[in-house]
Amino acid sequence: MQLLLLAIAPGIAICLFIFHRDAYNREPKRNLLISFLLGVITVVPAALIERSLITYEATVTAIAMKAFLYVALVEEGVKFIALRFYAYPSKKFDEPLDGIVYSVMVSMGFATLENILYVFQSAQTGQGYQVAFLRMFLAVPAHATFGVLMGYYAGKAKFAQHGKTLLLVTGLVLAVLFHGLYDFFLFIREAPTVSALTGDGLLITGAIASFIIALRLSFIHIKKHRKLSQQTYNPMETMSLRKAYEHDIPLIRDLALKIWPTAYGQIISQDQIDYMLNMMYSERSLSDQMKKGAEFLLAYDGVEAVGFASVGMAEPGVYKLHKLYVLPSQQGRGTGKFLVDAIAKAAAKKGGTILRLNVNRNNPAIGFYEKIGFVKAGEEDIEIGNGYLMNDYVMEKSLEETG
Repeated sequence: MQLLLLAIAPGIAICLFIFHRDAYNREPKRNLLISFLLGVITVVPAALIERSLITYEATVTAIAMKAFLYVALVEEGVKFIALRFYAYPSKKFDEPLDGIVYSVMVSMGFATLENILYVFQSAQTGQGYQVAFLRMFLAVPAHATFGVLMGYYAGKAKFAQHGKTLLLVTGLVLAVLFHGLYDFFLFIREAPTVSALTGDGLLITGAIASFIIALRLSFIHIKKHRKLSQQTYNPMETMSLRKAYEHDIPLIRDLALKIWPTAYGQIISQDQIDYMLNMMYSERSLSDQMKKGAEFLLAYDGVEAVGFASVGMAEPGVYKLHKLYVLPSQQGRGTGKFLVDAIAKAAAKKGGTILRLNVNRNNPAIGFYEKIGFVKAGEEDIEIGNGYLMNDYVMEKSLEETG
């Protein structure tokens, strides 16, 4: 029983570490458990494939093939399949850090069963405890680093506009490369020509060095995606708001010119975009809106202006969110939610009970608004001149529980 616990402990400890690092938008425990179990299951096809491919030639070439192709590619390949076809398509995979989280869970499922098998096999010759302690600090954490490398690029791929396949393949290749290097330094001792020239200590040092490099890269990758997670789900630490005044009109106009082509390019014609920008975002138009009571807010990420909003009272108790725009580079990072939350809180303090907005009926942002509490309350078609119509949904968010 004690030996079994030693074999299981490192994989579980690493799972808990990764779970702790995913602090801002944690994944459902059920999904994590399934990913772990899928990793366990993948040991079976990996073992069968390896057994059918591996030869016992002791040449350097044969050992390199064994390390990189027959072991590393097979093992990382089956883990990649579990990640790609279970976690990656899931709606719960909703931020880049999730790629690392799910990939490590799969890797730890694989590594845990593999560890149990190695430890109990070694116990037959009285070396169970030695192998358990050695693998606790090397083999199992190494599998975790391979998982981080694969998952980092899976997370980037999930939210990339282009090059998704290339990013996924990059993650797989890096995992195979570092896994292969680690195994190669351990396996090469089997080659008589190598063992005659160098000692085991030097080769083991090579394996440890490759592991340390992978470990260092893993911590860097976790830090990058975790920072993005923090910016998305806990933006208060990096973001700020301030009220905009007339001297900020050029900044608001500049943001609109950067945002609108991306926001509406697939919804309305370029001619209509140009017409509406000129109608609503000329310096004179923005000045008139401010004079009529519209309050503009600017959102900053650090010192950079990244978005803006406009709000005003439509009727007693009802506030109208006239505008809400963030730079394309900020989308998916919580900036829009940050603006809406601040506006909703301020409106509620003034006695508002409803926050209302109009959104084009073909705008993908409808899903975002629904996610943060807005519901469709009606439809509205508004003539804006020059033969153009705004075909909108009217959406509303209750402010009664906003504090």
